[in-house]
Amino acid sequence: MKKILLFAILTFSLASQAQKSFYKGAIVVDVRTGFELYNTTLKSTSTNGSTSRDTVDTDKAADTHFGFGAEYGLHKYLGVGFAINKHKFLNEKDSATGQKADTRSTDINLAVNFHAVSSKKFDLVLGTDFGISNFHFGTNDKVNTVLTGKGMYASFYVNPRIYFGPVGINFRLFTPMFSYKNVTTNNADFNKNNTIHQLKGAAAWGVSFGIQYRFMKESGGTSSGASH
Repeated sequence: MKKILLFAILTFSLASQAQKSFYKGAIVVDVRTGFELYNTTLKSTSTNGSTSRDTVDTDKAADTHFGFGAEYGLHKYLGVGFAINKHKFLNEKDSATGQKADTRSTDINLAVNFHAVSSKKFDLVLGTDFGISNFHFGTNDKVNTVLTGKGMYASFYVNPRIYFGPVGINFRLFTPMFSYKNVTTNNADFNKNNTIHQLKGAAAWGVSFGIQYRFMKESGGTSSGASH
């Protein structure tokens, strides 16, 4: 029994001293690209004379995105940072104009990551990011109507990272959402009779692929850093 206990203590001690891919003081930057699919809801009110009509339209939307992020290790299990994402939505040609709408958004987020499993070459991240977002929808109609809005973006994700020294690749599976309230347009005639209260995307999923680079050695430890 004593031998088993001694072996367990020794194993735990060696594991605690093993090289980690994430640690306090680590700085990790990454770039990624991917795809997102949303269920969207558009709430609006149209006015005709003295009568008004509230409408809720539901649809689906998809986009491709490019993102950049940076993270700092507060603890071997916890990191905080920021992420910037640029989205380009996929649109079909309008049957009347033959043009595609120009739909895009940009968000800037705070990221919080929990590093559930960290070994020399593997890091399993569970995280969330949330922040501000802006939306641009150019209809490409005859009067060049443009809809714009500001709101929020958030996502929850599972993000496995594989390392080859300080460089590595990562994959992300996530559930994003966005919400823009009081969307406005540059079309005065449209604005007289229409009010867009909210454009929302939820019940969504996304995937991405990226590369990351880790700066800084673990202080007092043996984990690899940028100098390797």
